[in-house]
Amino acid sequence: MNMTPADVKRVFLERVKLGSTDLETIAKSFSSLYEDFQGEVVDEVLLEQVPGTPYTWIDPKSGRSPSAVLFFHGGGYTMGSTADHMQLIASLVAQSGVTVLGVDYRLCPAHRFPSPLDDGEAAYRWLMEQGYAADKIGLAGISAGALLVTQLVFRCQKSQLPMPAAAVVMSGLLDFDFQGASFQYNADRDIVGADRLKNIVKYYLPEPAEFDKNELYPARQHYEQYPRTLFQAGDHEVLLDDNVAFYEALRRQGHEVALQVVPGLVHCGQMFCKAFRPGQVAIDQAARFFGEWE
Repeated sequence: MNMTPADVKRVFLERVKLGSTDLETIAKSFSSLYEDFQGEVVDEVLLEQVPGTPYTWIDPKSGRSPSAVLFFHGGGYTMGSTADHMQLIASLVAQSGVTVLGVDYRLCPAHRFPSPLDDGEAAYRWLMEQGYAADKIGLAGISAGALLVTQLVFRCQKSQLPMPAAAVVMSGLLDFDFQGASFQYNADRDIVGADRLKNIVKYYLPEPAEFDKNELYPARQHYEQYPRTLFQAGDHEVLLDDNVAFYEALRRQGHEVALQVVPGLVHCGQMFCKAFRPGQVAIDQAARFFGEWE
């Protein structure tokens, strides 16, 4: 099976009713869809749930690696899990040989910002407590999880935590203003649009006085240091310009960052890599990036 971007969009919109206000139903359809696109690579890794925590180790068959990557799933902060993203995670682990620790952060509307970011910081601290030095830790996330990656980097600077060594930002948001031109010129090509993303704000953001606004906008900050980072987006994505803008901002600050724009890739197309070539191309590059870092 070789799906086109239009095929992925059709299947996604048929299976996941993004316009519904029933978040539980959307979440279940989201999980069911992604489970149907899991392939044999899921059996090529070792899974270990950490008792009493929201963490899952995903190891290569050769065993736990000297370096580890914290992974934050997507789902608009209202749905998603490590299990849902196992095709993507297992592919990264099997191809790079690097262990991943999946984080099931708290979701809204029960838990609003900065709860997921607090969970990300706790997972980072926990991983260091297990004996991983910061220079042996990478970060990775897709969509909502990608913004958590960049917010966690800023949190590390703000809290004077040691910086992780590397990061992969897959289809992340620049901020919640949704001003990039790609929101218009890719609106008919991507699987999500500005309306869906703007709806997340209603659930996710508390009153401004309840959080540090700087943490919400990591791309607006100045960084003394930044992890070696790969920004990854598709030329069909409404978030394309967000990724380009963040990459360019960090380049102007002199940081070692790279940008990969994947032809034909739609938002979260990596999740369909079993049958969608652009998704596999993106995973190949991300796995190579982590393999070379490790």
